[in-house]
Amino acid sequence: MTAPAFARKGAKGRAIRRESTTMEKVSREDEVNKRVDVSATVTVPAEHPARSLSITGTPTPSTAPSVPQQPVAQQKAVPSQLIRYAAAVLEGQSDMLEGIARCFVNDPQIKKHDSEGWILESSEFASCTTGEQIFPIADDIVSRVNSILALYCGATSTFSVQHIYWVNAEGKPLRQIRGSMCVNVFSSKGLAQLRSIRGIQPLGSAVLQTMIINPVVREALSLHGESELSWSQVYDIIEFVDADGIVKAGYATRKKIDAVRQTANHYRHLGNPKNCPLPSNPPTLALGTEFARNLLRRWISDRL
Repeated sequence: MTAPAFARKGAKGRAIRRESTTMEKVSREDEVNKRVDVSATVTVPAEHPARSLSITGTPTPSTAPSVPQQPVAQQKAVPSQLIRYAAAVLEGQSDMLEGIARCFVNDPQIKKHDSEGWILESSEFASCTTGEQIFPIADDIVSRVNSILALYCGATSTFSVQHIYWVNAEGKPLRQIRGSMCVNVFSSKGLAQLRSIRGIQPLGSAVLQTMIINPVVREALSLHGESELSWSQVYDIIEFVDADGIVKAGYATRKKIDAVRQTANHYRHLGNPKNCPLPSNPPTLALGTEFARNLLRRWISDRL
């Protein structure tokens, strides 16, 4: 599948550069249903008004011809120099950031910057040579801080990294800004299945109508939810459909059920993994997810 081509935009919406990203083609059905974040960063002078990027685009079907890659001229590598200074500029509720700053005063440190606002400084940035390299490090630090705040304060995703303020080796102040968009990589086979006629209506409508009149089917779908599955959900779906019922209905073999359920049970009890060991050949979460989804689809189909 080809991800959208997109334009990088400055503060006034002027396209700075166009890029396209081609996602690795996946052939296995269990690896298709996922969300992919497409992101880009660009460096601007520190005095530039832009603080973020806007990314837009239209997904291209995997059947579309790919753009041929142009040969890249080989250039002599120039040794990179370490940056002089860097800070991650934070985005969040102002009064929360002010309160948080008093709790994190060493390394890393959260403090107020004269022109950039609330920032995060860390010695972990010292090994970087570009502002782009700082983003994943800063995101990881912020994630750790947010976990602490969630535990002690009950706060949820309190703040995030907006952009990077940095000074390069020549002493020039710069700003690294970024933008992203989420692309749903979905199963065309699944859509075709939902369009297929079941009785006098598409399967999608049939399932929706059954949810209204049958609370058990509604409960089954609530176990799945609206997003990707965790191992705990995989385990719950197997338990809901019932292992004996799965074998009796011919949905899967006992051996397959045991392998997926034992793996799911192991990850449900990571606090005490010795009592819940993995099987000899544990499936991946992608395979476990497709196994649980297939069970649920077949179980629902038998109740339409």
